[in-house]
Amino acid sequence: MGWELEDVEKPFVTQLEGLGWTHIEGSIDDPVVTGRSSFTEVIQEGVLRKKLAEINLREVDGALVPWLDDERLSEAVAAITRIARPKLIEANQTATELLLLGITVDGLPGWDGGRGQTIRFIDWETPENNSFTVVNQYRVDCPPGYNSGKAFIVPDLVLLVNGIPLVVVECKSPSVPEPLAEAIDQLRRYSNQRHANYEVEDFEGNEPLFFTNQLLIATSFDEARVGTIGGLFEHFASWKTVAPAREADIAASLGVAALSEQQRLVAGMLTKANLLDIVRHFTLFMQAGGQTIKVACRYQQFRAVNKAIERLQSGKTRLQDGEYDRRGGVIWHTQGSGKSLTMVFLVRKLRTNATLRRFKVVVVTDRKDLQDQLSATATLTGEVVEVATSTVAVQKLVRRKGPGLLFATIQKYRDPDAAGEPGLTEEDIPEGWHDGQMGVKEPAASAYVAKPAAKTFEVLNEDETILVLVDEAHRTQAGDLHANLLAGLPNCARIGFTGTPIIMGDKKRTHEIFGEFIDRYTIKEAEEDGATVPVLYEGRTAQGAVKDGASLDELFEGLFRERSAEELEAIKQKYATKGQIFDAPLLIADKARDMLRHYVTNILPNGYKAQVVAYSRLAAVRYVAAFETARAELLAEAEALPPEDKALDDETLCQRPPKVQAIVQAWRYRDTLKKIEFAAVISGGNNDDPAWKQWTDAAANETRIKRFKKPLFHTKPEKTDPLAFLVVKSMLLTGFDAPIEGVMYLDRPIREAELLQAIARVNRTGFGKRCGIVVDYYGVAQHLKEALAAYADEDIQGALQSLKDEVPALRDRHLRVVDLFRSRGIESLDDVETCVEVLADERLRAEFTVKLKQFLGSLDMVLPRPEGLPFSKDAKTLSYIYARARNRYKDTPVLGKDVGAKVRKLIDDHVISLGIDPKIPPIALTDAEFDTHLSRQANDRAKASEMEHAIRSHIRKHLDEDPVLFRKLSERLSEILKTLADQWDELIAALQKIINEMRAGSSSDDAAPADMPEHYLPFLRMLLEAVLGSEPPTDEQLLKIRDLTVELVDMIAGELTDTFWEPHKRPAQDALGARIFRTLRTSRLIAPGDVSALKDRLLELARANHERLIKA
Repeated sequence: MGWELEDVEKPFVTQLEGLGWTHIEGSIDDPVVTGRSSFTEVIQEGVLRKKLAEINLREVDGALVPWLDDERLSEAVAAITRIARPKLIEANQTATELLLLGITVDGLPGWDGGRGQTIRFIDWETPENNSFTVVNQYRVDCPPGYNSGKAFIVPDLVLLVNGIPLVVVECKSPSVPEPLAEAIDQLRRYSNQRHANYEVEDFEGNEPLFFTNQLLIATSFDEARVGTIGGLFEHFASWKTVAPAREADIAASLGVAALSEQQRLVAGMLTKANLLDIVRHFTLFMQAGGQTIKVACRYQQFRAVNKAIERLQSGKTRLQDGEYDRRGGVIWHTQGSGKSLTMVFLVRKLRTNATLRRFKVVVVTDRKDLQDQLSATATLTGEVVEVATSTVAVQKLVRRKGPGLLFATIQKYRDPDAAGEPGLTEEDIPEGWHDGQMGVKEPAASAYVAKPAAKTFEVLNEDETILVLVDEAHRTQAGDLHANLLAGLPNCARIGFTGTPIIMGDKKRTHEIFGEFIDRYTIKEAEEDGATVPVLYEGRTAQGAVKDGASLDELFEGLFRERSAEELEAIKQKYATKGQIFDAPLLIADKARDMLRHYVTNILPNGYKAQVVAYSRLAAVRYVAAFETARAELLAEAEALPPEDKALDDETLCQRPPKVQAIVQAWRYRDTLKKIEFAAVISGGNNDDPAWKQWTDAAANETRIKRFKKPLFHTKPEKTDPLAFLVVKSMLLTGFDAPIEGVMYLDRPIREAELLQAIARVNRTGFGKRCGIVVDYYGVAQHLKEALAAYADEDIQGALQSLKDEVPALRDRHLRVVDLFRSRGIESLDDVETCVEVLADERLRAEFTVKLKQFLGSLDMVLPRPEGLPFSKDAKTLSYIYARARNRYKDTPVLGKDVGAKVRKLIDDHVISLGIDPKIPPIALTDAEFDTHLSRQANDRAKASEMEHAIRSHIRKHLDEDPVLFRKLSERLSEILKTLADQWDELIAALQKIINEMRAGSSSDDAAPADMPEHYLPFLRMLLEAVLGSEPPTDEQLLKIRDLTVELVDMIAGELTDTFWEPHKRPAQDALGARIFRTLRTSRLIAPGDVSALKDRLLELARANHERLIKA
């Protein structure tokens, strides 16, 4: 707690005070200290009433004066404090709308015609007019039904604006192993989100505190993350900008060379202006997976929108410039980093800006999700989104004068898949295939037919107050409509949004069409932030890259080099064109066999799925049939393995050829491999035979896509789906988000932006994925070099790395974790005991946990390739050291799924072979085998360390059951360690005495009578401390306090039932609390002002000792 308070919480508060926030030192005993009359209240009502009166004014005789009376103030306060919604997210949405829009109440006679007036809860335009307060130790009682675990919660920091809690901060010491995970879990407990997500059975926390919440912050000073209610750990993100300030200026003002994550977050998000800006413009509610979620902006979105607003206000119009409009530009944010939300946030901020709110906004897009999000945003400003799906509709709507929000929906051409291909005939259908998959009947639906672009527009509207936003500005289909709009709207401002700033088929860079970059969020930045994962490249063609200009003879020699001269000639006679070669069943069968073996060896163990990009639609369907055949062959080979190969351990397996690795992995995962399915997703052409409808049907394809997005493995089988391979030509290469996709197999030439978009399909985060893999069968690496040549080096750093490039990263991470021990004089990791001893330092233990996970994660990427073999021995030894440290210090988490399935099996097998099962909790001092475990320690120092940390763990575990006893034991432990340092015999004897006392449930300095039954003792100790503090009792005092203890404990035990602490028994709990309160008051032993808090602590103690009291 010391580090947490001094190193994290206090610097946070001090920095806020420097930004003009007022700090109130909280109290868990007196609610008045924090501006409330009761701990059941979450809003500072007195502050809120005062600020409502101050910021809601009307003009009288040229002066602004307050006008709200008590009745109207009470109506506004009731609206924000009495929100009745069944779910927290719904209550939060209602409260947020109240904060943004205010509440309408009756006006005053004779003012504004007696019309209703809006009361604002916050003065958004002038932040300084509001009250900004930070309170630490902001106790809030858990309401009835939510207090079965804890009677109240005490968030570390609550940030209030006008008495309304907008931000809750949880601080954790940087010395604990996973401080942010622990902090986020606590925030989720406080807000009852663990129960809402079915992680715990009981209700918990205080949801009303979070009705008005806008941000949740978890921090350990060096690291800090921000999220919103309902978010899981992976939804919390760093904040990496202090815009509009300069980072150097902030660091100088704080007296540091570089900002920590906490300092940057406070400076970037919690200035008065920035916090109100984020709440007003950069949070929204949206639908995801059939439920409502709350989203707050990421730092790059906040930065980009504010830069765009600044340029729109300061840039020259076309008439001012004489040539071009300088108010727009390009926002390049890497694929997967949230561009569509950036557009939503921009429109929201436009609509509250005095100089920009009158703009007509025209959005050029083809995405329904973006239209839905902007439609929802428009309701906040009272706008209606108008959608134009034809040229005539676009012309009509943009001609109209005045503001508006218009969607110019791009009609996709009917079929990029079928472009340049002949129609598919019934004879092309692979033998035995019906309804798109073997034996699978899927629903039919009419195919979507889109219209081609129309002729150029005439001048439609010469207003300068028009802003055109072009989504996916690099696409050619965006280009036609965009060009027409520029001709029709010659004086408009325009902003292009792209994740790939290259115009397809045109070497002009996007910024040459739209203007200079407004903001860039590069591939490397997205990877560092965890917004995307790195993409690794692996080439698989026999001769390396297949050149587009290669002759047919060269292609034949490269692709069929293992065939005889006679076979080669026969193949040449059959396949006269390059396209026919890549459609050839023989070649597809070979590649499908190789892809499946690569997948089973490298991808399947971690549960990810695959996308195959085929040369043509015919090739796509032939691939599906080829995968079925390849799977049958692989399973047959797996069944035929000799017993010794079936039993190979992972380290030996890494030394075997890739072909054997694939067969052994197929044996290990045979049950899953038998079930997985393969499907083609292609669109139809006008000349296709109707029999091809089974593959080209839009509804059936939509069903396949939804199935593909579900996981292969899950604890709940109903959430899984065995469809593991999607084979496409052009579909799903852009705008397709499937985090479960771990690998893309490329078998056709794709170029420029389409190529960069395609490889981004595997960079989506989720399911514990550490990287995406692109396996190249065609040789697109040269195309990639051409595509990337249009970028500056720093823009595309990390776009695509060879898998071989991961080996230096693995080597570096190995050195970092090993150096933790070498730098402390330990030459060999085989000296396990010494390594475990140096990990007694909490901070070092936390650093070891992080670096070991990074090393093991890199190793999982490389294995089972032989390059990983030199690191496997140290991986196993370090994992054993970790397991030993976990057993000794009792506070280190299990190495979870984030290290990868391949490595986890390797290290678990090794650690278990040495006598430690990582899945079994550490041995406690009350366990029967503890003394035996102790006797096995290498020396007295190791034995003393085991004893010390077993005592600490026992204290942590049982503190709630007897807080006074265990606090005293903790103090004694600290004193013994201080006075007997390095005196091993004496230290072991003193520690053994504490262990004996713990097992007996007593303490040597305990004033409790020896003849008192055990279940009374925790209550007696609490009452003795409440009455006398640390003073020893006289006989008379002890007798009186003993009698009071017996009376109270008997009273409590007499009321308890098995279900007493459940939510529906709240009236009985309140009645018992009232009886305890009266008994304490009438005893005259307790100061009147302390009775209420003592009553709460006694009830907490009774809950913690429920089982013992029930049996008494």
